[in-house]
Amino acid sequence: MTDTAAPAGGLSAGRAENGKEGCIMKFMDVKSTGCTLKLSKIAKGADHFGVTIPKERAFALMDRYLELGGNVIDTARLYGRARPFDAEFAHSEPIVGEWLRTRRNRDQVILVTKGAHPVIEDISKRRVNPECIADDLEMSLKALGVDYVDIYFLHRDDPEKPVSEIMDALDEHVKAGKIRAIGASNWTCARIDEANAYARAHGKTPFAISQIQWCAAYVKPNAWPDPTIVSMNETEYAGYIKNGLPVMAFSPQANGYFSKLIAGEPLKQKYMERYDCPENRRRLEHIRALCEKTGKSPAAVSLAYITSNRVPGCAIIGCSTVEQLEDSMSDSDLTLTEADCAALV
Repeated sequence: MTDTAAPAGGLSAGRAENGKEGCIMKFMDVKSTGCTLKLSKIAKGADHFGVTIPKERAFALMDRYLELGGNVIDTARLYGRARPFDAEFAHSEPIVGEWLRTRRNRDQVILVTKGAHPVIEDISKRRVNPECIADDLEMSLKALGVDYVDIYFLHRDDPEKPVSEIMDALDEHVKAGKIRAIGASNWTCARIDEANAYARAHGKTPFAISQIQWCAAYVKPNAWPDPTIVSMNETEYAGYIKNGLPVMAFSPQANGYFSKLIAGEPLKQKYMERYDCPENRRRLEHIRALCEKTGKSPAAVSLAYITSNRVPGCAIIGCSTVEQLEDSMSDSDLTLTEADCAALV
């Protein structure tokens, strides 16, 4: 997987007026069966669209994001859910779909969505099976108002399911033209490698990309209230170095841990409990030194850790205001050295 300066195939050129003259967005290749997708290394997350982010502001955020050189909109069947789990009442996909139609910009966007999430009220009730995959995909396509998505992620794994059943089901939808590339969200590297070994041995479409929680901070084991979330750690990192699979990172700024502490501002208690430890105090000082060295903010340095990494990385940002979006993307071309990144592993 390689970094490139600009996408092809009618997508944005990646150069934007985003607070710094001539700032150029970085891109990475995601290779699937029969196609190569060029993803901007900063993606716009659509998790809270229709709930805490009203439609008009969601439109403004996506408009500005494209102006700033990005091309990846990341949503999910589950996102924008204002009530107990009921796929018919998830608002994010319909908002993204309406925006695509009104702006007539489908060819400018790498459209990402996810399905087969467990039942939200009982996370032990897994839904990774051919029927749920098919149902969720069809509902996503309908909600988005599109015939296909560029990347379709399984939102979770079911380790008790054989990979053959899962990969066979996904491959059918790729061959039907409904999905261009498939991804694994919150799967371990070991399971992805098992699934891809099966896919390659049997002429099926392999996973082309992963999506896990990844940031410059060390994440304590069991730090997340959802036990099905997979965070980057030494084992996972070594796995991605070996297999070369690109990673989309959610919560790439450690929920503001570095930014708040460096600014001397309070951080929510739940995030302090998740991240604060001697190892992250050490990393905090390294982030502080990098801010002084580069003249950039902790937010920009945190994103650059993902976008400059040996593991090809795309950082998903969930900014809720245009001002936050512009701040996060103001230094999208910031590149850290391999030694700087290694000090944060």
